[in-house]
Amino acid sequence: MKALRFARFGPPEVLAPADVAEPVPGAGEVKVRVHAAGLNPLDWKLRAGHLGLLPIGRPPRGLGCEFAGTIVGTGGGAHARHVGERVFGTVSPFAHDGAFAEYVVVRHDAIAPLPDALDFVGAAALPIAGGTALQALADVARVAAGQRVLVTGAAGGVGHFAVQVGKHLGAYVVGVCGPANVDFVRAQGADEVVDYAKDDFTRRSDCFDVVFDAASASTYHAARAVLTVSGVYVSTSGSAAAVASTVVGDLLGRLTSRRRAVAFRLRTGAAQWQRLAALAATGALRPHVERTIVLDEVAAALGAMESGHGRGKTVVRLM
Repeated sequence: MKALRFARFGPPEVLAPADVAEPVPGAGEVKVRVHAAGLNPLDWKLRAGHLGLLPIGRPPRGLGCEFAGTIVGTGGGAHARHVGERVFGTVSPFAHDGAFAEYVVVRHDAIAPLPDALDFVGAAALPIAGGTALQALADVARVAAGQRVLVTGAAGGVGHFAVQVGKHLGAYVVGVCGPANVDFVRAQGADEVVDYAKDDFTRRSDCFDVVFDAASASTYHAARAVLTVSGVYVSTSGSAAAVASTVVGDLLGRLTSRRRAVAFRLRTGAAQWQRLAALAATGALRPHVERTIVLDEVAAALGAMESGHGRGKTVVRLM
């Protein structure tokens, strides 16, 4: 089968399609023919070697974490999945093989059925970005109707979902983005859009119950100026420095106020993907896929993603 591989950490050029053996499902696992796979910042950080302190398999290895496809085989063991079922889910970044491949093998509890209203491309855009937005706002920040939520990076993969989730939860949502994406963020449902090229959201005179730093573009120290007395700052933890800063911020916040700072960590699995599927089925979550590409184009697309100025999601078509 065709799969994307890299033999060493480095720039985008280290990535290349290769012919590798098809994986075989073991007990409790399923084999999925991948129709589409989503790109995420985690992919380029892993490829570049920025996650070297984590127990991630060293190259040569594959890449890609989220996918959608059709089950074509199952291993032994009782589980609810079956051949021919349309599913979506994730591959662990700690695994040797990635989702940028014609076939993946995953545990049956790492995937969920696709709703009829969602195609493979849209489903492949959901797990990482959609899951982060939903869990950060609904589970961590516990956003309630009538609250005020500010989202940085509101045009990005996580950010555009966060605007939609915030509105679904009944919040007043302010999105922060660049000038080229103001209309796009407004179209996602934002009540107000801040163009960061013109205005600094930390200098606003109003306050927010939640600041969701979806782009890791700020810090708790800066954002606390616009947090309510019991407000929550949630960071997507885009780097080790961001995690450390948020942890320190949380300690200081709890010592000096009722504010919280949270370094977000995504929970994966069938139950989480089913939540996303239910929201997508009702139209509460609408994946925006800015571009679809083929396997040969992944290296360049991940290189462009490093700039941090993307809109929505980029998805690889494998069928």
